[in-house]
Amino acid sequence: MKVRVRFPSRAQMKKIGLSIILLLVFSCRSPQDTGRFISETDTTYSADVRSISAKINLHPHDPELFYRRGNTFYFEGKFRDAGFDFDHAIKLNPKQALYHLKIAECFISMDSADSKKTQYHLLQALDIKPDFTEAKSLLAKFYLARQQYKESMILYEELCGILEYQDNAFVMMSLAYKEQKDSIAAEATIDKALAINPENFDAVMQKTLFLIAKNKLPLAMQWAQKAVRMNEYSDEANYTLGLVFQKQNRFADALSYYLRVLKINPNFILAYYNSAVIESSFENFLIGIEWCDKILALDPNYANALAIKGYCYEKLGNKKEALDHYQLALELNPNLILAEEGIKIMKKP
Repeated sequence: MKVRVRFPSRAQMKKIGLSIILLLVFSCRSPQDTGRFISETDTTYSADVRSISAKINLHPHDPELFYRRGNTFYFEGKFRDAGFDFDHAIKLNPKQALYHLKIAECFISMDSADSKKTQYHLLQALDIKPDFTEAKSLLAKFYLARQQYKESMILYEELCGILEYQDNAFVMMSLAYKEQKDSIAAEATIDKALAINPENFDAVMQKTLFLIAKNKLPLAMQWAQKAVRMNEYSDEANYTLGLVFQKQNRFADALSYYLRVLKINPNFILAYYNSAVIESSFENFLIGIEWCDKILALDPNYANALAIKGYCYEKLGNKKEALDHYQLALELNPNLILAEEGIKIMKKP
């Protein structure tokens, strides 16, 4: 009996070949194919990152491991790297609200924040977990930063109903009112925050600023001193206390606090600027110029510093330098009165 052997057709051979290729590809998949591969021996990464990477390379389909490595990158300030891992964790488990929150935090922390993606992931987090207060708080802050006040206020009003978020929600609502030029509502809302938590630092700072704006300097002094006691290393608190001293004509005290500010934060331009104003008002023109030079090293286009420097040169009798600096200041800010009047004086016969 003859056995007839049938060979596969050309089309069948192609299908068999494709099946073999796909089988080889999927059977040989490595962590490099299922997520971003980082070798546990790659010393360009921290020990913590390498440790989690070793686990990822053994379990490349575990979203929690990618989340943990992303968190490690985040706290190392490597937001782009963190974003890659949070994104992959979401691909592995798109229904975990926390992953969406964390990638949104990455987008916000990066210089070139992607607002559409930030909003998308925060909305996804709240869609998955409607009572996710951290996501709600961040979305409210996101809306506030984008001047979407209506959307922001709706969320903050909801957060005011949650005990541990009440005082901070009122602080942020106050900022929203302040940005909309409603100072009465803004201060009333800060008072609500302070009634709930008298030790809320941000509320104390905002209360101080309201009192300064209303020229209630003795009260402002009390609140500013409280803020410094609460956080002696806050550049903003020390600057604000210095500002109150300056407004009370206690210039030596003001200068001492501005120096404190600059020890904490050498890039705090307003502390340099106010120091320059004080020194020039006491005819310490060379010192005033030095302060202005420090400002201009940080921001060459700071028009007020150019104007003060021009004023100092004017008083020192250096008309050319004075005129040059006044003109530069006016090019940057045509409404700068000090520079405008200085030029008129310089051009008098």
